[in-house]
Amino acid sequence: MTLALRWLGRQARWSLPAGVFLGILWPELAHLAHPLLPPAVVGTLVAALLRMDWPRLWAWVRQPLGPMALTLWLTLLSPGLVWLITLPLGLPDEWRVMLILQSAGSPIGSSAAFALFLGLEASLCMVSTVWATLALPLTLTAVVAVLLPTSGIEVNLLDFFWRVLFLVALPFGLAALIRRALGVVRLQSHDAELAGLNVVMLVIFAVAVMDGVQDLLLRDTTLALALLGTACATVAVWHGVGYALGRWAGLNTAYSTALVTGNRNMGLLLVVTAGTAGPLFALYVAIVQIPMYFAPLLLGPSLARAQRRDDPPLS
Repeated sequence: MTLALRWLGRQARWSLPAGVFLGILWPELAHLAHPLLPPAVVGTLVAALLRMDWPRLWAWVRQPLGPMALTLWLTLLSPGLVWLITLPLGLPDEWRVMLILQSAGSPIGSSAAFALFLGLEASLCMVSTVWATLALPLTLTAVVAVLLPTSGIEVNLLDFFWRVLFLVALPFGLAALIRRALGVVRLQSHDAELAGLNVVMLVIFAVAVMDGVQDLLLRDTTLALALLGTACATVAVWHGVGYALGRWAGLNTAYSTALVTGNRNMGLLLVVTAGTAGPLFALYVAIVQIPMYFAPLLLGPSLARAQRRDDPPLS
């Protein structure tokens, strides 16, 4: 088991896309795995927290300007930007709602895990994810009220806030208990196994969230391909925008900002809108996971080249 986890940790960039394809090609497995979505989300965050530098994590909390700026950008400024860009394009209302909601989401909980797989210092990803997720009940309500007043979307502010608070607090509480019981030194000595465990949780999520995607591909291939093309384009653009925004602060911040900007928690938005965003949005939530799970694989070579440019070998 230990050797298998270590091997998985080394193959993270390839394992995540494999999980997506497994869920699409084996729909029965995706259906069986679907109830495991909540435990997989919590498990991913716990495994990432156990691998993280907690003093660095709390340093961001004590100096919150960076995470606050990212939260403002992620949850309010970016949906406003999409609203302005799509206004003159004449898109159907349901497609415009879909794109605005995507841009209003907090980062996916696995963004810190993605950063760790890429060899980045992931504390900014984790803090920004927590802050933006906790702010989401207020910011999403504002986006729906101001930018989408006629969309029919409903947000139950109080119920959603408590659900989000529980989902954020539970992984931190579990990780703190495990760190206290096992000790930091012991956890650090098993970092490779923890990386493999993180991959297992992410693959379970990838398989489970593909439930129903094969049926869509067979039932309406044109719509499925249109949604996939849109998902790939928007995820790529948001990664590029995030990188450009963070590049002035160094390579780690640039790629961290790219990850949290490009990979949004669409599943959480699906839960909070409770079906009021329409069936197209529900389909898009599943499809958009495909390019997001390919992000670590595609960003790896780019990051390696950038690191070589920033730190050239001694002659």
